[in-house]
Amino acid sequence: MYDIRDILRKGLMINQKKMEAYQKLQENSGDVRMRILIGVFIRALEKDVLYLQKLIDSITDSIAETIDFGVFDKVSNLVNQFSRTIVPIDIKERRALSLFVLDQEKASYALLVDIQGRMVTSSTTTSIAYYVLLELIDEKRKFIEELSLMVGS
Repeated sequence: MYDIRDILRKGLMINQKKMEAYQKLQENSGDVRMRILIGVFIRALEKDVLYLQKLIDSITDSIAETIDFGVFDKVSNLVNQFSRTIVPIDIKERRALSLFVLDQEKASYALLVDIQGRMVTSSTTTSIAYYVLLELIDEKRKFIEELSLMVGS
């Protein structure tokens, strides 16, 4: 039986994959300012990982409702497809990297909204999964707004 914690674990996997791509880019970058910027993005991902882990740990078996296998399978496929879009990065300019990260965060936001939409039925708008996803979507939106201000778009 699957619950929201399984979906959050998939989010952890995506963040880990992003972090590995950023770390590799940071290791290969000779530009100090670029390395600092990548470090900022890595710290943001570390913050997301801690937040997701805290959410997973706070959801007990008694409050985690099971997710229908068909819905979980569709969500799992969406996450796997999204995960395949995370590839090694070879960007040399800070602005280009910032725009890339912004686009990637917007895609993550869209994925969360899509997942929430697939999980919502008339009876699930009061479920823990609905509220967890709502909170994740709000956090992602805030980060996108901050990043947009930084990039200037």
